[in-house]
Amino acid sequence: MRTANEALPPPIPPAEHIRKLVEANRVEEARRYVQELLAQGDTSVEGWAKVLRPPRIVASPDRARSDFAADYAWLRENRQAYLERWVALHDGKLLDTDVTLRALVERLTERGQIEGAFVVQVD
Repeated sequence: MRTANEALPPPIPPAEHIRKLVEANRVEEARRYVQELLAQGDTSVEGWAKVLRPPRIVASPDRARSDFAADYAWLRENRQAYLERWVALHDGKLLDTDVTLRALVERLTERGQIEGAFVVQVD
């Protein structure tokens, strides 16, 4: 218990408190705290409000989509032949393969095949 002569530690600035909550994986609590501060008119945490905004997932109808069921079937059938290699599949068809991800992605990008490709290392 503190005596009257003992000073309380200085309060933690809101941004520091939010950072500590996030680092402790207490994101929901940090979001609530930010909303409370904004409701009180504290604009110093507007940046945190943007950072902590829940992610939005928006489907893009223009993107080529792969048939993942066909891709997984291809992997089951061909796994042994491609162990430890990176493979790129689309609709159950092998687009390319390499021992390094970087080289594979570069070739797919150059050929315009990266969009909609299912890229995975076979293990």
